[in-house]
Amino acid sequence: MEKEKNAEKGPVVIYNANRRRSSALEAKGFPTSTDASDVDQAALSKKQSVRRIFGYPISIPFIIANEFCERFSYYGMRTILTLYMTHKLMMSKEEATDWYHEFVALCYLTPLIGALIADIYLGRFKTIMILSMVYCTGNAVMAFTAIGKIEIFREGNVTEIVEGDTTYMDYQPALWGPLVGLHLIALGTGGIKPCVSSFGGDQFMSSESDRLQRFFSMFYFSINAGSTVATILTPELRAAACMGESTCYPLAFGVPALFMVVAVVAFVVASRWYIKMPPLGNPLVDVAKVTWAIVSGKQPEQIYGTQQVADVKQLYRVLAVFIPFPFFWALFEQQGSRWVIQAELMNGHITDGFELKPDQMQVFNPLLILVLIPVFEVVVYPIFKKLGLPSSAPFRMITGMVLVALSFVMCGFVQLSMENTFDAYVKKTGNTTLKFEDMDKREQIHILSIIPQIFVITCGEIMCSITALEFAYSYAPISMKSVCQSMFLLTNAFGNVCVIIFTKISDEDLYLYFMWAGIQLAAAVGLFFICKNVQGPLEAYKNAQIEREKGVMKDQGQANGDRRKSSTPYAE
Repeated sequence: MEKEKNAEKGPVVIYNANRRRSSALEAKGFPTSTDASDVDQAALSKKQSVRRIFGYPISIPFIIANEFCERFSYYGMRTILTLYMTHKLMMSKEEATDWYHEFVALCYLTPLIGALIADIYLGRFKTIMILSMVYCTGNAVMAFTAIGKIEIFREGNVTEIVEGDTTYMDYQPALWGPLVGLHLIALGTGGIKPCVSSFGGDQFMSSESDRLQRFFSMFYFSINAGSTVATILTPELRAAACMGESTCYPLAFGVPALFMVVAVVAFVVASRWYIKMPPLGNPLVDVAKVTWAIVSGKQPEQIYGTQQVADVKQLYRVLAVFIPFPFFWALFEQQGSRWVIQAELMNGHITDGFELKPDQMQVFNPLLILVLIPVFEVVVYPIFKKLGLPSSAPFRMITGMVLVALSFVMCGFVQLSMENTFDAYVKKTGNTTLKFEDMDKREQIHILSIIPQIFVITCGEIMCSITALEFAYSYAPISMKSVCQSMFLLTNAFGNVCVIIFTKISDEDLYLYFMWAGIQLAAAVGLFFICKNVQGPLEAYKNAQIEREKGVMKDQGQANGDRRKSSTPYAE
């Protein structure tokens, strides 16, 4: 009889993925129907009933606070990493660049691992908790192994440094400490990265697109607030003398470790208010099966259902938009490597008692982010709309890429000015054997000369990176949001690999800066043509998802009304 009913309705649809999910859903109190929309309905019911502050779920401030502390920890450590490698681990400029970008690449490869753990086994909340502990361990390893006085932590080389009447003994740390610490940090920060932003998005309904956009702006604001404070503080800590050494890297790494502990506490405090979506199975296996069905000429809708096939197609459209992003990140991440090395050769004198350190120049990016995000949200984008200019996500991302390319053109001209200054200095002194790196910094152009290029790349970051973060969540299928976030972050890993490969083309910084600018412009053109082809279907899928949610809300309203009527006593 049941088969006859199904035959009348059409072909039987098999949801293999949902059968795998049933036990996890049941354990979390969600429906175990083979229709995945029941899960959405249960989550929607919880979202509607959650307590709100100023229209936002009460848990949002805790997620923002967690992100602030975690980003302080990450950027505080990363800000001083290049100089730690060159000055303490005694690496060359090229070795330090490779190590730095290999570490950053690993940080953006591991999000895929975190996303899969969250989506298949643990859910986003538990994944964030467990990998945050790994993260804390990595920070502790970096801090303790920087203590040169402990024999097990040092390489054996000791340098005597005399400053005035004080003599310091600087120890070279053993390489195994950073190797272990950086790998643990990469696993921790990368593993939680796609989960935290998606977990924050989970607290909202799909129809709350305006609040969701503001959340991602606040989320990005907290990232850069943490980065700003850390980038100012940690270079000061590492420049201080402690433990008999002329620098204090143990403290400079230890403070970020402490902030990571605070991040975990801030996240746990709000546990009872979170919407905790259960793991919904392995989306990549589902994607592979649907893809194979399409490629082999079968009818995937009859095997896996219309909705699941639509989800996979939507995923591929989103991933297509991400194709040019490795080149965006390749340029952007060089702020922490090549731009720091460039700044190290410049005149950092501000006053007699203060000199701006090269790694502190990185503070201007997050500081400008904090100032410019509200400007773009309140002034720039509304003006675009008022003047009838495009303000869509693709337009903003393409414009952002063009600005990043422009920043490297400006960086190239700064490098050209430095080389001209060096040539003039050689002619003045008559010292033809002098190397560019050995020139008296006080005779070079001022370190603040790179502020304009930082301003331009920051504007590009706001228009491109923030928009892409929101894009990766908003347009992704519900069951694949963490995977989509991790795929977007994966483009950063590929970007850092590109830096390692492309910088070996030439050892001329001037040539490399202009080369990167040209590559980024080509990527912007590629993004334009990709968006032109996929924007229509992307919007159609998103609108259909919103309509489904409205239907669920309407059905819930009717069901609640029916329950109230049935509970009302009848007059006899």
